Amino acid sequence: MEKELFRHYQNIMNYFGAILGSNYEFVLHVLKPEGGSQIGHIVNGELSGRTLNGPLTDYAKKLISEKVYLEKDFVTDYVGEGPRGKKFRSSTLFIKDSKGVLQGLLCINFDADVYRKVAKDVLKLVNLSLDIEHIEMKTEQEQPVERLHDNVSNIIYTVIDKDILESGAQLSPDQKKLAIAKLKDYGVFDIKGTINEVSDIMGMSESSVYRYLQMVSRDYSMQK
Repeated sequence: MEKELFRHYQNIMNYFGAILGSNYEFVLHVLKPEGGSQIGHIVNGELSGRTLNGPLTDYAKKLISEKVYLEKDFVTDYVGEGPRGKKFRSSTLFIKDSKGVLQGLLCINFDADVYRKVAKDVLKLVNLSLDIEHIEMKTEQEQPVERLHDNVSNIIYTVIDKDILESGAQLSPDQKKLAIAKLKDYGVFDIKGTINEVSDIMGMSESSVYRYLQMVSRDYSMQK
């Protein structure tokens, strides 16, 4: 993507991010001329936990491989899923040059939970419990077509300084417990097979990761 075009979309994202607020996440995927992609700019990335230089989602890769951008300029209103099963209303704009060559994707993920809560509160005021049940049932039935989890290593590096991890420095027990707690909050351990990856990156045995995870889970249970 040309620098001028990149800056143009970066400004647009910052502008709409400031207007629409923290319930909207904007992610600019930049396609590289030599192949591959990276997140070039992100606004309100804490919604999904993704970071700069993160990868495309599988759904975005599918849109590209099927060349959907040749027939459409955008795809709207599909369901994405972030950490801990949070659901988003998602849309993707295909960024193309004058010849129709795909340069990148601008993805918008909207966290509608707060608006669902307002809708349910209003229905409660007029005692329309059946309508509330309908909203909750429809929400549960929504099937995400896109997983917004960043890859596990990127999530770990947002929780613990990458330089510390790569230096081989030993984390204290309190630091390890805090790190595992944050990774749990991000929903990392809801993804199958991540215990092994976490142990490798953090320089811990799998049994140690399990032990700290049990400690964190026990603390959460006591707080309820």
